[in-house]
Amino acid sequence: MDYRDRRHRAALEAAEWVMRLHDPKVTRSERAEFVQWLRESPLHVAEMLRVSPIHGELAAFPYWSEIAPLDNSSAGASVVELSGARAPPIKDSRSAVSVRFWLGALAAGIAILGIALAYFGDFGYRTIDNGVGQRLTVTLADGSVVRVGPETTLRVHFNKNERRVMLSRGEALFRVSKDPTKPFLVETHRASVRAVGTAFGVEQRHDAVIVTVEEGRVAVTQAPTEPSRSIAPAPAIAEIALDVDQQMIVPPDGSTAQVRKVDSHRELAWADGHLVFDHDSVAAVVQQFNRFNRVQIKVLDPQLAARPVSAVFSVSDPEAFVTFLDAVANIRVTHPSQDMIVISSANR
Repeated sequence: MDYRDRRHRAALEAAEWVMRLHDPKVTRSERAEFVQWLRESPLHVAEMLRVSPIHGELAAFPYWSEIAPLDNSSAGASVVELSGARAPPIKDSRSAVSVRFWLGALAAGIAILGIALAYFGDFGYRTIDNGVGQRLTVTLADGSVVRVGPETTLRVHFNKNERRVMLSRGEALFRVSKDPTKPFLVETHRASVRAVGTAFGVEQRHDAVIVTVEEGRVAVTQAPTEPSRSIAPAPAIAEIALDVDQQMIVPPDGSTAQVRKVDSHRELAWADGHLVFDHDSVAAVVQQFNRFNRVQIKVLDPQLAARPVSAVFSVSDPEAFVTFLDAVANIRVTHPSQDMIVISSANR
């Protein structure tokens, strides 16, 4: 999906939100969902401001003189009453409903504008910091889409010459909007990835960096290690081109990175909500589930933790894994708390 398609989709979603927000039965959870939708992308903010009819309707609103004075006692300390003459109270109940509707619309417009200023006042910068069990899909200002994994921190910086993302921990899948005039760079402490229009994943964990290409081609430059005082500086490391279904692992010790053939859909399945395992140990499976969920799994039996697992699970369903394990192994499962699952051997 290119930038035009993303903008068209954002416009349709914005139009739908305008209709939902004008419904007097809109719920608090829907309002919270709307705020989250705005936060996902500057495109959402821009399209909401563009398609919203609030400005034009308020300009033609003929009942300003009928608006009652604000009741500060019920409004809370966050609302400030403007000075000036007070209007007479509203006598017609239908006018009161209309006024409350338009005041709500005005408040929504101000909220949108405030969020827009937060985005556009510092349009080129954005920081995303996910905790355990958190995943997020973000559309960047250029239309690129980033799927951010749990325990991930990244900072986005766009300027007129380039698009730059600094990934300091965790993992992300980038679907880059094509713009040959502005290269898209993802930087980690051990490697830099350059792309124009492609899809690729970058993971930085345990000091190693893993780059996996799902679509197109990227160029990876391994960061040089700090030279020892007793030897000459290491020569600059050239870019290495990666194609579809290729993966580059930059080791933590600074040695030369290795390129291998992989199934990129399997390697990046987490972005689509799946965890794929092929002869991975139970301990490794548990580690993945614990990253993606607030519910934590603990395996007490070392032999059970070492058993291999080959299966596909929903990333947000650790109970499915426990059920699977119970079907293939003799285990005992306890729930000491709402967010904890303890697995042990039934023989113990």
